[in-house]
Amino acid sequence: MLKRWMVLLLTTAFTLAACHSPVYNQTESNVVDVKIKASEARRKSDNDAKPEPALKVKDGMYVDTTPISLHHSPSWLQNRIVLRGDQLPFSYYSRVIANGANNHILTKFQPGLDPTVNVTMNYTGTVKGALELLASKSGYVFSVAGNTVYWQAYVTRTFDIAFMPGDTDYLMGKSGQDSSNSSSAGGGMVSNYVNSDSANSEYSNLKGALSVWRDLENTIKQIISSEGKVVVSQSTTSVTVRDKPANIELVARFITNLNHNLSKQVLVKVQVLEVNLENDYNFGIDWQIIARAFNKSPFVFNGNYGTPLTITALTPQTALPVNGAAAPTIPVIGTQVLPGTDNPVPSYTILVNALNQQGKTSIVSEPRVVCLNNQVSVVRIVTSEGYVASVQNTTLAAGGTAPTSTVTSQITPGTIVTGLTLYILPKILRDKIYLQVNADLSNKVTISTFTTGPSSSPSSVQLPTITEKHFNQRSMIKSGDTLILSGFRQVSNSANANQVLTSQALGGKASQMLNKETIVLITPIILTGSTA
Repeated sequence: MLKRWMVLLLTTAFTLAACHSPVYNQTESNVVDVKIKASEARRKSDNDAKPEPALKVKDGMYVDTTPISLHHSPSWLQNRIVLRGDQLPFSYYSRVIANGANNHILTKFQPGLDPTVNVTMNYTGTVKGALELLASKSGYVFSVAGNTVYWQAYVTRTFDIAFMPGDTDYLMGKSGQDSSNSSSAGGGMVSNYVNSDSANSEYSNLKGALSVWRDLENTIKQIISSEGKVVVSQSTTSVTVRDKPANIELVARFITNLNHNLSKQVLVKVQVLEVNLENDYNFGIDWQIIARAFNKSPFVFNGNYGTPLTITALTPQTALPVNGAAAPTIPVIGTQVLPGTDNPVPSYTILVNALNQQGKTSIVSEPRVVCLNNQVSVVRIVTSEGYVASVQNTTLAAGGTAPTSTVTSQITPGTIVTGLTLYILPKILRDKIYLQVNADLSNKVTISTFTTGPSSSPSSVQLPTITEKHFNQRSMIKSGDTLILSGFRQVSNSANANQVLTSQALGGKASQMLNKETIVLITPIILTGSTA
């Protein structure tokens, strides 16, 4: 008996010593290092997304960095001249200006320029001012090279476009064309599997075929004159326009505005939370508890009927809710500093703490993606698992060289794809973001085995069971606000019995009820430093 106790004590001692082995300590240290690095990376990402201050103060000596042109204009441009005429040809004024500037000045016209255009002028001043006035009245432009004045009726200019070559085709939502699993987001996909969901005939999708290059060419053709020409080059991502100078200026303004809109970016933070609710919350999450948790925080929790749930930061200009009315939404960059402290308080931390009062909350996934304005971005975090979809047995009768019959089996494999697939399409309008979100959340429940056929040569196939959560969301929120998507509940009951211990008092019988709810937090932030 003493030997048994000694063996038990030694075993316990070795077990406790193994808990503090170098491998275990190193693993714990690696986990802590990863958590610290992830926290630092998230803090750096949040700081980079903050808008730059309107005023920057730099200590030190002031240095004027304005570039100085080393090009010197000819001195004859400063000669004095007097021009007076009523509806005289353009060629007359150009000749008078050349003679008044210098007898050795040469004037050239671009092919296609009409020198007989009538112009009225009454001017006294320098030769340069006379040339500029004549250009504005005639619609032509001039350039000076040495002692030569070159007049042009048409100008050719090449513009760079802030866009990639090619067109964009997308389909967000359920296609509803067949009975197979045809959701464009692709989550919870099982190949070699056809479902019989009656909702296939009722679907919602957003389909688009975008071509920035075709729209650009069509718009420029409406701006330029009938004599103008436009050439769009996708290989160099540029457009070349030849037309009158006034029209070229209009095209330049249009392309500048287009490049500005195409260069806008949105940082989209996505957090998927899973709440294992306690028995007191069988009817789902109590959002009144969540709202009370935000009462003493620097955020406003908006939960009005008919509008999505959002978390908004309070500023000194923001009024607190009065008589249950929600305050206006103000942009927030994920965190706010409490008065009298230096510690930033993330809004999702307050939300998670409030959810923990109703159950156990865990962050399932936390992806981030940067989206261009009016362009679809995809976040796909999935797991692929193979299974036996079908088995086909073929029996060959005995005869010839084969004395006995043989059985061959052909196995058709299948694939289960589960996880998170998120399609995001943002539209930026000032400080607001119009957001189209299509997402699939799925996970594998079980894979059961089904066996059929004679006992001598049975065939078995695997039948997967998965759960899917789809949503197709269109909303408008301000930059930095957090959009809360909820209502994805999963309730399951299970009962098990031990074959050896059949008594409930001994733990042989047990039952369990799981009440889970999935919450998706989406926080879009306009990246101010990315605009062209």
